[in-house]
Amino acid sequence: MDSFLDYLIKKSDIGRNEYFNYRQPSRKAAKKLSYEKITEPTAESYVVFDFETTGMNPELNRIIEIGAVKITNNEVTGSFNALIDPEQYIPYSITRITHITNDSVADRPTISTVLPKFCDFVEDMPLVAHNAPFDMSFLLANCQRENLTLSNPAIDTLYLSRKYNKECEKHNLAYLTDYFDIKLKNAHRAYFDALATCELYKIIQQKYYSLIDL
Repeated sequence: MDSFLDYLIKKSDIGRNEYFNYRQPSRKAAKKLSYEKITEPTAESYVVFDFETTGMNPELNRIIEIGAVKITNNEVTGSFNALIDPEQYIPYSITRITHITNDSVADRPTISTVLPKFCDFVEDMPLVAHNAPFDMSFLLANCQRENLTLSNPAIDTLYLSRKYNKECEKHNLAYLTDYFDIKLKNAHRAYFDALATCELYKIIQQKYYSLIDL
Protein backbone atom coordinates (compact mmCIF):
# COMPACT_ATOMS: atom_id res chain seq x y z
CA MET A 1 0.00 0.00 0.00
CA ASP A 2 2.85 2.42 0.77
CA SER A 3 4.29 2.15 -2.73
CA PHE A 4 0.85 2.72 -4.24
CA LEU A 5 0.30 5.89 -2.18
CA ASP A 6 3.82 7.07 -3.01
CA TYR A 7 3.20 6.60 -6.70
CA LEU A 8 -0.14 8.43 -6.59
CA ILE A 9 1.53 11.54 -5.18
CA LYS A 10 4.45 11.41 -7.60
CA LYS A 11 2.99 14.31 -9.56
CA SER A 12 0.89 15.79 -6.81
CA ASP A 13 0.64 19.26 -5.37
CA ILE A 14 1.70 18.05 -1.91
CA GLY A 15 4.50 20.22 -0.61
CA ARG A 16 7.49 19.76 1.63
CA ASN A 17 5.68 20.94 4.74
CA GLU A 18 2.38 19.16 4.15
CA TYR A 19 1.17 15.85 5.49
CA PHE A 20 2.79 13.48 2.98
CA ASN A 21 6.02 13.42 1.05
CA TYR A 22 7.33 11.03 -1.55
CA ARG A 23 10.57 9.40 -0.42
CA GLN A 24 13.58 11.56 -1.16
CA PRO A 25 16.89 10.15 -2.40
CA SER A 26 19.70 10.13 0.13
CA ARG A 27 21.87 13.24 0.41
CA LYS A 28 24.76 11.31 -1.08
CA ALA A 29 22.67 10.23 -4.10
CA ALA A 30 21.20 13.72 -4.54
CA LYS A 31 24.69 15.22 -4.65
CA LYS A 32 25.90 12.70 -7.22
CA LEU A 33 22.80 13.10 -9.38
CA SER A 34 22.48 16.87 -9.40
CA TYR A 35 21.40 18.82 -12.47
CA GLU A 36 20.95 22.42 -13.56
CA LYS A 37 17.49 23.85 -12.91
CA ILE A 38 15.86 26.47 -15.16
CA THR A 39 13.40 28.42 -13.03
CA GLU A 40 11.58 30.50 -15.67
CA PRO A 41 9.56 29.26 -18.68
CA THR A 42 11.71 30.95 -21.32
CA ALA A 43 12.86 27.94 -23.35
CA GLU A 44 11.31 27.74 -26.83
CA SER A 45 13.15 24.57 -27.85
CA TYR A 46 13.00 21.67 -25.37
CA VAL A 47 11.94 18.07 -24.76
CA VAL A 48 8.99 17.31 -22.50
CA PHE A 49 9.27 13.83 -21.00
CA ASP A 50 7.66 11.49 -18.51
CA PHE A 51 8.57 8.13 -16.97
CA GLU A 52 6.45 5.35 -15.57
CA THR A 53 8.36 3.25 -13.06
CA THR A 54 8.08 0.19 -10.80
CA GLY A 55 8.25 2.41 -7.70
CA MET A 56 9.57 5.62 -6.22
CA ASN A 57 13.22 4.85 -5.50
CA PRO A 58 15.58 5.38 -8.48
CA GLU A 59 18.26 3.30 -6.79
CA LEU A 60 15.99 0.25 -6.43
CA ASN A 61 13.13 0.64 -8.89
CA ARG A 62 13.23 0.71 -12.67
CA ILE A 63 11.69 2.56 -15.62
CA ILE A 64 8.91 0.73 -17.47
CA GLU A 65 7.89 3.43 -19.96
CA ILE A 66 9.38 6.57 -21.49
CA GLY A 67 7.26 9.14 -23.32
CA ALA A 68 8.53 12.41 -24.77
CA VAL A 69 7.74 15.14 -27.25
CA LYS A 70 10.35 17.43 -28.83
CA ILE A 71 9.59 21.12 -29.38
CA THR A 72 11.82 23.23 -31.64
CA ASN A 73 11.06 26.95 -31.86
CA ASN A 74 7.64 26.28 -30.31
CA GLU A 75 6.75 23.62 -32.91
CA VAL A 76 6.47 19.85 -32.40
CA THR A 77 9.36 18.22 -34.27
CA GLY A 78 9.55 14.74 -32.81
CA SER A 79 8.21 12.16 -30.37
CA PHE A 80 9.55 9.22 -28.37
CA ASN A 81 7.46 6.42 -26.88
CA ALA A 82 8.79 3.12 -25.54
CA LEU A 83 7.76 0.36 -23.16
CA ILE A 84 10.72 -1.16 -21.33
CA ASP A 85 11.37 -4.52 -19.71
CA PRO A 86 12.48 -3.47 -16.19
CA GLU A 87 13.90 -6.91 -15.43
CA GLN A 88 12.03 -6.81 -12.16
CA TYR A 89 8.44 -7.45 -11.11
CA ILE A 90 5.88 -4.68 -11.68
CA PRO A 91 3.73 -4.49 -8.53
CA TYR A 92 -0.04 -4.69 -8.94
CA SER A 93 -0.35 -1.22 -7.38
CA ILE A 94 1.60 0.18 -10.35
CA THR A 95 -0.30 -1.85 -12.93
CA ARG A 96 -3.54 -0.66 -11.37
CA ILE A 97 -2.87 2.98 -12.26
CA THR A 98 -0.71 2.63 -15.39
CA HIS A 99 -2.33 -0.48 -16.90
CA ILE A 100 1.20 -1.67 -17.73
CA THR A 101 1.44 -5.35 -16.87
CA ASN A 102 4.37 -7.71 -16.53
CA ASP A 103 3.19 -9.49 -19.68
CA SER A 104 3.06 -6.24 -21.67
CA VAL A 105 6.78 -5.57 -21.09
CA ALA A 106 8.03 -9.16 -21.22
CA ASP A 107 9.18 -8.94 -24.85
CA ARG A 108 10.23 -5.30 -24.78
CA PRO A 109 13.84 -4.06 -24.88
CA THR A 110 15.65 -3.30 -21.64
CA ILE A 111 16.80 0.13 -20.53
CA SER A 112 20.30 -0.64 -21.85
CA THR A 113 18.85 -0.55 -25.36
CA VAL A 114 16.28 2.23 -24.94
CA LEU A 115 18.17 4.80 -22.87
CA PRO A 116 20.95 5.54 -25.41
CA LYS A 117 18.24 6.15 -28.03
CA PHE A 118 16.43 8.50 -25.64
CA CYS A 119 19.64 10.41 -24.91
CA ASP A 120 20.21 10.78 -28.66
CA PHE A 121 16.62 12.01 -29.01
CA VAL A 122 16.93 14.73 -26.35
CA GLU A 123 20.33 15.91 -27.63
CA ASP A 124 21.43 18.87 -25.46
CA MET A 125 17.97 20.43 -25.20
CA PRO A 126 16.39 21.50 -21.89
CA LEU A 127 14.16 18.83 -20.37
CA VAL A 128 10.67 19.64 -19.12
CA ALA A 129 8.78 17.41 -16.66
CA HIS A 130 6.00 17.72 -14.11
CA ASN A 131 7.73 17.20 -10.77
CA ALA A 132 11.08 17.13 -12.51
CA PRO A 133 13.07 15.97 -9.43
CA PHE A 134 11.31 12.59 -9.67
CA ASP A 135 11.86 11.98 -13.38
CA MET A 136 15.35 13.49 -13.39
CA SER A 137 16.41 11.28 -10.48
CA PHE A 138 15.45 8.19 -12.49
CA LEU A 139 17.01 9.53 -15.67
CA LEU A 140 20.33 10.36 -14.05
CA ALA A 141 20.46 7.17 -11.98
CA ASN A 142 19.93 5.09 -15.10
CA CYS A 143 22.46 7.10 -17.10
CA GLN A 144 24.96 6.47 -14.32
CA ARG A 145 24.28 2.72 -14.38
CA GLU A 146 24.59 2.61 -18.17
CA ASN A 147 27.73 4.79 -18.24
CA LEU A 148 25.97 7.50 -20.24
CA THR A 149 26.69 11.20 -19.82
CA LEU A 150 23.73 13.58 -19.69
CA SER A 151 24.03 17.21 -18.55
CA ASN A 152 20.77 18.71 -19.83
CA PRO A 153 19.15 21.37 -17.64
CA ALA A 154 15.59 20.73 -16.46
CA ILE A 155 12.41 22.77 -16.12
CA ASP A 156 9.80 21.72 -13.54
CA THR A 157 6.20 22.56 -14.47
CA LEU A 158 5.08 21.71 -10.93
CA TYR A 159 7.36 24.44 -9.58
CA LEU A 160 6.28 26.84 -12.33
CA SER A 161 2.60 26.13 -11.77
CA ARG A 162 2.89 26.96 -8.09
CA LYS A 163 4.66 30.17 -9.07
CA TYR A 164 2.40 31.37 -11.88
CA ASN A 165 -0.95 29.59 -11.39
CA LYS A 166 -1.77 31.13 -8.03
CA GLU A 167 -5.48 30.75 -8.71
CA CYS A 168 -5.22 26.94 -8.72
CA GLU A 169 -6.08 25.05 -5.54
CA LYS A 170 -3.84 22.14 -6.49
CA HIS A 171 -0.96 21.59 -8.87
CA ASN A 172 -1.02 17.90 -9.71
CA LEU A 173 -1.29 17.08 -13.38
CA ALA A 174 -4.82 15.66 -13.12
CA TYR A 175 -6.15 18.84 -11.49
CA LEU A 176 -4.30 21.18 -13.86
CA THR A 177 -5.38 19.39 -17.02
CA ASP A 178 -8.98 19.61 -15.85
CA TYR A 179 -8.66 23.26 -14.75
CA PHE A 180 -7.11 24.40 -18.05
CA ASP A 181 -9.16 22.00 -20.20
CA ILE A 182 -6.02 20.21 -21.45
CA LYS A 183 -6.74 16.95 -23.23
CA LEU A 184 -5.28 13.99 -21.32
CA LYS A 185 -6.32 10.84 -23.17
CA ASN A 186 -4.58 8.21 -21.04
CA ALA A 187 -3.44 9.53 -17.68
CA HIS A 188 -0.45 7.74 -16.10
CA ARG A 189 0.89 6.67 -19.48
CA ALA A 190 4.18 8.36 -20.18
CA TYR A 191 3.62 9.73 -23.69
CA PHE A 192 0.18 11.15 -22.93
CA ASP A 193 1.36 12.69 -19.66
CA ALA A 194 4.23 14.28 -21.60
CA LEU A 195 1.81 15.74 -24.16
CA ALA A 196 -0.35 17.19 -21.37
CA THR A 197 2.72 18.60 -19.60
CA CYS A 198 3.76 20.22 -22.88
CA GLU A 199 0.41 22.03 -23.11
CA LEU A 200 0.68 23.06 -19.46
CA TYR A 201 4.15 24.50 -20.05
CA LYS A 202 2.83 26.58 -22.96
CA ILE A 203 0.04 27.97 -20.77
CA ILE A 204 2.50 28.90 -18.03
CA GLN A 205 4.81 30.41 -20.63
CA GLN A 206 2.00 32.64 -21.94
CA LYS A 207 1.26 33.80 -18.39
CA TYR A 208 4.93 34.55 -17.80
CA TYR A 209 5.29 36.68 -20.93
CA SER A 210 2.04 38.53 -20.20
CA LEU A 211 3.40 39.46 -16.77
CA ILE A 212 6.76 40.72 -17.97
CA ASP A 213 5.02 42.77 -20.69
CA LEU A 214 3.00 44.70 -18.10
